[in-house]
Amino acid sequence: MVTAALADAVSTILGKPVLWVPGLVVGCLAAMDIVLQYYFGTFFLTRLWVIEALAVPFLVAGAYSEIRNTGEEPLTFWSGGIRYYFRLLGPLLVIAFSILATIVLLAIPLSFLGNSTLVLPYIILGSAVPIAFFTFFFDCAAVFEDCRVFESIRRSVEIVLNRPGQVIVFFLVAAGIVILVSLPLMVIWTGLLYENLVPLASMDQGELQALTMETLNGMLGPGGIGLTALFSCIWFTLAGNILLTFKAVFYRHILGQVPQAGTTVPLRGEYDEKGRWYKY
Repeated sequence: MVTAALADAVSTILGKPVLWVPGLVVGCLAAMDIVLQYYFGTFFLTRLWVIEALAVPFLVAGAYSEIRNTGEEPLTFWSGGIRYYFRLLGPLLVIAFSILATIVLLAIPLSFLGNSTLVLPYIILGSAVPIAFFTFFFDCAAVFEDCRVFESIRRSVEIVLNRPGQVIVFFLVAAGIVILVSLPLMVIWTGLLYENLVPLASMDQGELQALTMETLNGMLGPGGIGLTALFSCIWFTLAGNILLTFKAVFYRHILGQVPQAGTTVPLRGEYDEKGRWYKY
């Protein structure tokens, strides 16, 4: 089913050019961020990230609405982005708060044991990965099934628990897509900026760990920063759009196997001669 969903996703994204908008917009924002941090530093950039992050739910909701649209409604991307914006923003904030609260609750008792900074990365991974795994399809549930905030989170968990094998295969295929897009772009980027990156090869482990953004900016220079911004835009446009469409189409495929939210699964069985119910 995962391969069928991938083929359907490729066909969908080729047949609807508007689905390239989310990745292209995010790619342009990422390219702008790289250029801005070079000229103005990261202080200004961190404030800008908050504004950029607020635009992502609109783009995702618009793309999902366009995929959901069968062709009868015009401008579904824009109307769907407006309609489902808060349907996506609400669960996203709830999930982010849950991850943050879990990290804090685990970090506080461990801080009394000492060396909390050493285990903090493992706490973050151990908290963020499971929560993100089970709530990964909340946005699809919000758009494709009109679920509200907590219902969309619950529906995502239900989908993952009902089809864990297919979901794991989905993530493996998605990782393969990331590698397939990233590897050639990385090779070309490294080849074009080989002379700028030569000093990195002579650095030892300690120097690499102490490498700062200012040092890297100085090595790349304005031309290298421009190329990095361009390749970043290309990566988000290709990988981002393919993964977003693949996720939506995969969810649409899996809906045929898992009962929709709000429906009751009929019990199958029979009564014996004493009136006792036996479920098949």
